[in-house]
Amino acid sequence: MMTTLDAATASALLNSPKHRAGLNDLVLEVTSVSRRHPWLARVSGRVPGLTATDPTAWRHPNIALRLAIPDPSDDLGPLIGQPGLCRRVYTVADVDPDAGTVDIDIVVHGGASPMMRWLDALRPGDRVDFAGPRPHPAPTEAAAAGDPVYLLADGSAYPAASAITRACAVTTVVLAPPDAAERPDPARFADDFPGARILVAGESATPLAAALATLSVPSGATVWAAGEREDIRSLRTRCLGELGLPKKQVQVFGYWRRGKTGTDADIARLTGIARLRERGLELTGDNDFDIEI
Repeated sequence: MMTTLDAATASALLNSPKHRAGLNDLVLEVTSVSRRHPWLARVSGRVPGLTATDPTAWRHPNIALRLAIPDPSDDLGPLIGQPGLCRRVYTVADVDPDAGTVDIDIVVHGGASPMMRWLDALRPGDRVDFAGPRPHPAPTEAAAAGDPVYLLADGSAYPAASAITRACAVTTVVLAPPDAAERPDPARFADDFPGARILVAGESATPLAAALATLSVPSGATVWAAGEREDIRSLRTRCLGELGLPKKQVQVFGYWRRGKTGTDADIARLTGIARLRERGLELTGDNDFDIEI
């Protein structure tokens, strides 16, 4: 069984028809950089060629792009023929397929990560390559059926949760923003989550899982949650165990792992996918949390 990721395996996985399906290689031309909250930056820009792509995928309520960010020390770049670059996934906050414009929201933190260095230096007129769009799961069917929908998101998932709420009928949104310790007024976020009850999670090592434990979630509800991987793992365990929700009503995603970089997560997932395929299996929502990141 494969124990380390090699260049041939990494390239084969990332360039396979299955992985590349629906993706376009495009460029974002930055027009503005602003702050929506003290901890949330918005990068807006034009995308030449976007209007020539399939507009259907861009209208999905939860889509992501993989940005190519400068990082001379990245370990994955050389394996896939892109030395000096790291690739980071971000949710599209807003898009106009007809005008060819895209907004991306990025959580600002105090670390000197490649993303923060890039964001600090970013100016209108700069360009960044990306691949996308990649539609990610959203509780659209449950919302259309009138079922209760609960969204739980930390700062990293704020853009996705907002995009979903603006596209679907959502019952309750629980947020764990980076400034949760200051107990921000939920009304501050109302414009981004129209029609939903908004709650702010308290301080905890696993704030979203802890917040879920305080909610009365009906058996017919769908729970969508995204954030720090171990927080989401705990939340998933509660949904499937104590709450007894069917798997189809639990859409949960570990966006990041405390103490690990995005590249660490990418390499771990690619290695995990390769091992699964050696056994004739594919990565799913059920076995994703079996991969050690």
